[in-house]
Amino acid sequence: MAQISVENFAETDMEGYLDLSQQEYGDSITTTDPCHIRWKHLESPFGVSSYVSLNENDRIVGRALIQPRTLRTAVKSYHIASVMDLLINREHRTTPVNFIKLTKACGNIGKYDLVFHTSNERTFPLYSKLLAFPNPFSLQAYGFPVRLAGLLCSVIGKRIDALDWFTAPFRRLIEGAAYLVSSAASLSIAGKPISDSELDTLSEKSLRLSGPLLARTNEFLKWRFNDAPLWPATVYRIDRRGRFLGYVVLRKMELGSLNHFVLMDFLIDPDAPLFVYVALRFWLIAKASAAKADTLFTMINPCSAYSRKCVGFPLMGIPEKLLPHGTPIFVRAGADKSLGLDGAMHLTLGDLDYF
Repeated sequence: MAQISVENFAETDMEGYLDLSQQEYGDSITTTDPCHIRWKHLESPFGVSSYVSLNENDRIVGRALIQPRTLRTAVKSYHIASVMDLLINREHRTTPVNFIKLTKACGNIGKYDLVFHTSNERTFPLYSKLLAFPNPFSLQAYGFPVRLAGLLCSVIGKRIDALDWFTAPFRRLIEGAAYLVSSAASLSIAGKPISDSELDTLSEKSLRLSGPLLARTNEFLKWRFNDAPLWPATVYRIDRRGRFLGYVVLRKMELGSLNHFVLMDFLIDPDAPLFVYVALRFWLIAKASAAKADTLFTMINPCSAYSRKCVGFPLMGIPEKLLPHGTPIFVRAGADKSLGLDGAMHLTLGDLDYF
């Protein structure tokens, strides 16, 4: 019978991790690249990941990694973690027993006040029905179609570039509107440094509206976005009339047949006027157009009033049926059970390990 062990992930665990990944995913770079795994689980500013492994006859047959984070609330900070990279080899997942054993072990690590994770179409019924984990909210996708040729290609499997020629005037109009609106709002958006004090002050201010907030520090931004071997992204500082308003993080990536310009993360002054948010949205679309992306895409917690302020007009909600699968957030709290029931948490794609 397979046995559970829990320890800190270490360089010596890399071989067993990669062997199990290669059995399941072949040479998929995001699951078998040692630099990526080392970055994700050994180099985080919040500490190394916990390694929950399922062992049988001195062989790793299942695993989950628990990546530590800090959750800030208006009252105090908590040590929480995100469950990721859960995998059981084929011969040991014919029944749900090993999955249940591994999953339950992830929620019983004493140093974490709460663990959270998402699911895919296969694990959703197990988390929601079999294990009945609380699901305070699910992420909602928002976006804007920048190039029709790409969108049509995702439907018919063939790209008709002539469509982009016909819709070029529309894109120029959007870019012009973005310039005018941004200028009227007196916004300055550029890849400039943010000081630790500016970021800490903004986080404190945002807590008034955001509900629980996963800690945002310069160390985190550098590790998560600048230093990522496979998932690099750019942090843009936002100023208005000489005053720091926040930041957005953008990444261009190819997924399926589409080139996406992804809003990975953001933290904006909650006192910024509505006009500033509208100007920011137009700037994001113009930036996606200039990058020759097919779409602008992001995901947020729709239960968070703070998060919703960034995704209004002209961005549009994307129905879940058009996505590969939903993105429910499951939580398991420790001693303070109320901690896992607050659905207003500001959570972005930067807090997950999708890309």
